Amino acid sequence: MRLTIEQTLHRIGRMLSERIAPDVSHEFVAQSARLSGGALNICANWIDDAAELRVEENAAIRAVLGEIAGVADGDLAARLGEAAASADPGLKLSVLDAENDLLRQLLVEAQGWLEAQDSPAAHALNAKVWGLLEEIESKRAPRE
Repeated sequence: MRLTIEQTLHRIGRMLSERIAPDVSHEFVAQSARLSGGALNICANWIDDAAELRVEENAAIRAVLGEIAGVADGDLAARLGEAAASADPGLKLSVLDAENDLLRQLLVEAQGWLEAQDSPAAHALNAKVWGLLEEIESKRAPRE
């Protein structure tokens, strides 16, 4: 089996937490080793989850933009529809992040438009946007 970056970080993290920290007599240094081990585990999980999270986020944002395009009008509706039909241009994190930034900027614009509308459909979609943003942030929360 090939050793990956995330596996390496997990192994170093476990070594710091489980093998080094217990053998250190100075409590501050031992606690620092345990915290460093935990931080490495968080970094390893971030690496492992990074592409999947961004692909899922982008797809979810596109779906909501498509729904908003159905009630919007004019240029905004056209841009929302175009974004909803788009795809990620690549799987590098930098590319996915750039796409995510563009989609989020459009989502902010669409949400501003929704908030200016006085219809049940607009209010429901605005609530859906807020729910999506909450879900996105909770999935991005660090895990050890």
